[in-house]
Amino acid sequence: RSSRAAAAAPTTPGPNRGASTVCDDLPPLDSLARAPAPAYEQLINFNRTKGRGSNHHCVMCGREGRPPSKGADPPSGQDDLVVIPTQNKDVCKVCDTVTWRHDATDVYFKWCKGCKRFHEIHAFAGKLKASKCDDSRARGRAGYMRRKDAPESSARS
Repeated sequence: RSSRAAAAAPTTPGPNRGASTVCDDLPPLDSLARAPAPAYEQLINFNRTKGRGSNHHCVMCGREGRPPSKGADPPSGQDDLVVIPTQNKDVCKVCDTVTWRHDATDVYFKWCKGCKRFHEIHAFAGKLKASKCDDSRARGRAGYMRRKDAPESSARS
C-alpha cells in the first residue's frame, strides 16, 4: 500500500542546476572556438525522470511534460504541459529547437533531431536554423539519393 502512495505522488524535476541557458543572440560562428559539447549529464539543467508511468519533466526547462497526442489538440486540462517526444531523452519540443549556452564552458549547442543528442553549434554551420546537424542532414540526403536511384521493383516489368 505504501508503494502505491509513493507512485501516485507527483514527481518534480529537482533543483535547477543552472548548467545551460537559452541563447537568444548567437555570436558569429567564426568568433566561437570549436570545442566538443560537454556530456549530456553536464548540459542538462534538471534530472531525468526515472521509471515508467511517472510524470516526465523537460531536462532543460523543467516544465512538466506529456507524451505527444495523436490528434492536433492536447488532452483537455493539459494546455500548460509541454510535449516531450519519447525518443528525445526528456528534452521537450520547445527546448529541442533553441540554441543553448553551457555556462561553465561557454560552449553553444543545439539538440539534433536526427542524432537524438546535443551537438556543439558548429555541427549546424551549414544551416543554423536546422533541426538536424550537418552530418545528419547529409546522411538523409545520401539515403534519399540511394532510394531515388534504386532500380524500380520487378513488378512493373
